[in-house]
Amino acid sequence: MYINRLRTLKYLIGICLLSAVLSACGNRFEEQLIATHKEVQSSLVYLKDQLDSRRLINTLLIDKYARALSQQKPDYADVAALLKQEATSQGKAYTALTRRLVAVNLQPNSNEEAASGLQELQLVHSAADGQEFNNSLADVVNTLASLSDGQLAVINVPASQQASAQQANALVGNPTYGNWRQGSSGQSIWAWYGMYSMFNNVFGRPYYYNSWSSRPHYSYYGNYGRNRWGSNSDVSKNRNLSQRHPSRYNKPSTASKARYATTTRRSSSYGGSASKSTSKASRYSSYGSSSRSSSFSSSRSFRSGK
Repeated sequence: MYINRLRTLKYLIGICLLSAVLSACGNRFEEQLIATHKEVQSSLVYLKDQLDSRRLINTLLIDKYARALSQQKPDYADVAALLKQEATSQGKAYTALTRRLVAVNLQPNSNEEAASGLQELQLVHSAADGQEFNNSLADVVNTLASLSDGQLAVINVPASQQASAQQANALVGNPTYGNWRQGSSGQSIWAWYGMYSMFNNVFGRPYYYNSWSSRPHYSYYGNYGRNRWGSNSDVSKNRNLSQRHPSRYNKPSTASKARYATTTRRSSSYGGSASKSTSKASRYSSYGSSSRSSSFSSSRSFRSGK
């Protein structure tokens, strides 16, 4: 009986020690997530100040283009006003980042959840960098330009794609403004969110993924942003679409394949898997001077690819 009691005591002690270790690990994970969350939140507050004080160059261009389009085509005044809002912290581009931050689970139940949360925080932080956010606003500028019948020039578009960019809506494919939905015919069709549905009338046609992706089309988000800081969900959805509708122009690039691989593989060791996702290749460039210093590092090696 004494031996049985001793075994029971050892078992109970083991359970207590294991519970203590798991609790300590859980607390450590939560502490790291909370600390990182605060830093990303701070970067978004700083970005908000940059937007509302008009310190990003492309916010000024959006204002200029919106005014010019309203004067050229008074019927497009509502569209111009909607796109002009993207140059502020009230626009979808900014509020989408704040929603992603809020959605991060700060009380993970596993190492995998903790790693996923930290990775998402790092991606949002990359998107909130002033220089990177300014670059992403080029899609808004170019959408305004596409409505001007050539009166307004597209910006930051490779010479070989400027003609097609002048005719296209650069916001198609960006999950901030809509998503691809499967219609009754089985085809994937672009569905705009809220007020952006007015683009259906402005451009006079729906966008079907197979035809849209089969011709050269440029957007900052599609060519760079998705792989640099897009959500894991959008990376996966885009890859699935490109596999279902293969074409010359929508083949996943090396960068896209590498990014997809990191979204489908999680390390059981917290603190490592998230950082590995942004260190697959060398850094493209350091943060712009408009951004404050941070302990984060952002992978800028992704050159292209949907």
